[in-house]
Amino acid sequence: MAEPRIGARARVVLHYATMRAKVRLAYRADFAILALGDLLVAGIGIVFLWAIFSHVPDIVGWSLHEVLFIWGMAETSTGLFFVLFQGLWHQNQRYFLGGELARVLLLPVDPSLQLMLDHLHLEDLPLVGLGVAMMAIASTGLPAWSLAQWILLPVFLLGGVGVLAGVLTAISAAGFRVHHRGTAIGLVYQASVFNRYPIVIFPDALQTLLTWVLPFAFVAFFPATWYLDRLDWIGFAVAQPLVGGLLFVAGQWVWRKGLRSYRSPGT
Repeated sequence: MAEPRIGARARVVLHYATMRAKVRLAYRADFAILALGDLLVAGIGIVFLWAIFSHVPDIVGWSLHEVLFIWGMAETSTGLFFVLFQGLWHQNQRYFLGGELARVLLLPVDPSLQLMLDHLHLEDLPLVGLGVAMMAIASTGLPAWSLAQWILLPVFLLGGVGVLAGVLTAISAAGFRVHHRGTAIGLVYQASVFNRYPIVIFPDALQTLLTWVLPFAFVAFFPATWYLDRLDWIGFAVAQPLVGGLLFVAGQWVWRKGLRSYRSPGT
């Protein structure tokens, strides 16, 4: 009986996701404007990068192609994260404080999954395309890839999504006990912008933070070093999918533990 139940739940999730996607695409002009706006914001970072390298040949020994590849890898994983987990920015004010989580708990879909599907943000898909394009351009100036590197690239990109989702889901769970509008998520996310650069250019304290406390260096920097033939970090690179998976599971565990203490504002 377990298999039919799993199949039925998968169909429910697929139907719900399709419905939410149709809602997002219903207003095509708004969709296009939001997508273009996100691309322009991301484009500013690329212009900034080109401006730096137009004046210097490298940054502490890291070339334009290397930094561009790290940036592209980070942009791809971040874009996928925003497509799937935009709901983290809405849950505190709308679901916890506004009481909509009570509605979610009545439906036959996992509450965390439903909350994310409610805010499926297809407008960020162009960011994923931009990140892939950046990696493709950067790879023209990098060592040739092995078959294993080609095969594992999607795994590393999804591992980066797992790192972001795990850390920020755990942070968002604080909203079950500390009633705030979700500003903590935005503040912690700001630290992830450092993953677009080689972390060795930052002070030791920041490197430690990005590796062991808020491990955003695992989103792009560590796995990218394997493709850049920078083997000093090969152990971290190989461990990235495992780190991403463990953080994602830990984030979900923290969120579900917080859910037990949820009290609707109407009760």
